[in-house]
Amino acid sequence: MTLSNSGLRQFARGLALAGVAGIGYVFGITSDRLSAQPTQPAKLPMTVLPQPVARPQPQPATQPQPAADRRTVAYIYGGVSVTREELGDFLIARGGYEKLELLVNKKIIEVEAARRNITVTPIEVRAGLEEDVRGLRIKKEDFVKHILPRYGKTLYEWTEDVIKPRLLLTKMCQDRVKVTEEDLKKAFENRYGERRQAKIICWSAEDFRAAQSQWAEASKGDVEFDSIARTQADKTLAAACGLVKPVGRHSDNPDSPVEKTLFNLKVGELSQIFKVEAGFMCIKCVAIIPPDPNAKLDDVMKKALYKEVYEKRLPQEIAKFFNELKTVAKPNIFLKGPPTAAEFEEGVKNIVNQVGAPTPPLPAPAPKP
Repeated sequence: MTLSNSGLRQFARGLALAGVAGIGYVFGITSDRLSAQPTQPAKLPMTVLPQPVARPQPQPATQPQPAADRRTVAYIYGGVSVTREELGDFLIARGGYEKLELLVNKKIIEVEAARRNITVTPIEVRAGLEEDVRGLRIKKEDFVKHILPRYGKTLYEWTEDVIKPRLLLTKMCQDRVKVTEEDLKKAFENRYGERRQAKIICWSAEDFRAAQSQWAEASKGDVEFDSIARTQADKTLAAACGLVKPVGRHSDNPDSPVEKTLFNLKVGELSQIFKVEAGFMCIKCVAIIPPDPNAKLDDVMKKALYKEVYEKRLPQEIAKFFNELKTVAKPNIFLKGPPTAAEFEEGVKNIVNQVGAPTPPLPAPAPKP
């Protein structure tokens, strides 16, 4: 199953807004760690090592069950309750802290949306899900079966943790995106103006010495360049002998040196090695593509380009806006990661002491990756 680049970017954006963490642990945070944290405005349910409960005598099966309340999620022995707080502590200790940042981010978005009287409807959520599936060009069944498990999410989690926050943020940001007449002219020139066909060779940031040596070989001629291009680490570029899609002016990343370097080259010329975000690169101009004589910047074209530019800028504005929200909200997260080795050992000793058994030898903690 092949996913389009736009679909993967959409996935990455949604997950980024969701703020998902990724490591679990066994015992959770002990009371010692909790006391070492800054004073918090609200007490978190952090009971990790519960006191043993005296076992009551079993009750007759005919005894009526007590009425459940919101604090109780189950009963045992006809009257001993299992509470939401106990369930929360149980889940937190088994990796639930991973979801805390996600919950905090959702809460920040929902609070701000409520202040603005902004909501999303089930119809909008369903349309958002259909858009995600359509962007990946797969069926919904394949989306649920093959894609969501890669990100450790169920369909419910995807709609609640990704789609709803994204829709709320979109509604709060839609008026912040500005597209001017000049933006439309640049988008038109990028798409239909003069473009350059190029081949590139990329190296990682650690391979500068290798880059210098290989560039010297690639600069000898087309055959040598192609030979080096086929051996570069990026398999997609290697398979295409370094050939990339035509590059126009006014790219999405104006700070990138690629466009400036390429448009200063003549056909057949190879650039020097230059620094890019991922490492190092050299670029070779192989053709100049003239402007499209049939393309006109009329009202129909402007409308299409406006939609394209707007959709590109919206995710950038959403990310900026959410960072602003977090700055104002000042989240102060007290529950942070697994316990230390000392806390883990202390927790085991406390449990053993409660049942009056000798303390078993503890295995050495696993080395950190």
